[in-house]
Amino acid sequence: MATRDWESVNRRDRKVVAGCLSGDEAAWMELWERYGPMVKAVARRAGCTADEADDVLQRVALVALEGLGGLRDPGRLAGWLAGVARFQALALVRERRRSSELDPAMPAPPERLHERLEAEQELAILRKAMLALDERCRRIVRALYLDDPPASYRDVAEREGLSATSIGPIRGRCLARLKKAIVELSRSVSPGH
Repeated sequence: MATRDWESVNRRDRKVVAGCLSGDEAAWMELWERYGPMVKAVARRAGCTADEADDVLQRVALVALEGLGGLRDPGRLAGWLAGVARFQALALVRERRRSSELDPAMPAPPERLHERLEAEQELAILRKAMLALDERCRRIVRALYLDDPPASYRDVAEREGLSATSIGPIRGRCLARLKKAIVELSRSVSPGH
């Protein structure tokens, strides 16, 4: 693709991101019309079935809804979406492999079912706790612990416009807030509370 074409795509992506952030439903629809097929293709290449690729698209849309405002260069929207799609697709493939360990024809043993339900509850608590963090903390925690591969302190510092030496202390404060939110949420779902 010629340089002028890339510049045109980057300008268009910036306009779409700005529209999405301002709540423009047409911009949101355009984003998925343009990049939905790519997200599904990334998911299929990662080993997802067609139905799972649809699930990945939904997951990526949720991540975009929450994280689009943190995208430092809206002109790199396609690459960001592809990275999120790959991460979500690989997570879905891992989930499928774990769940296929159980023979679908046989009922799950009660202790195994209990473990799975407990794991699901813990994951739900973690998701809610992440939402309790401010935007910068969410971005830092996601980049350092949830992205695949995890970002380095230097990469996170560059994205956040901070010095690399400040990431460690900020990360510590963010993790302390996350732990506090997890503890509070855990109490609210524990029996007897």
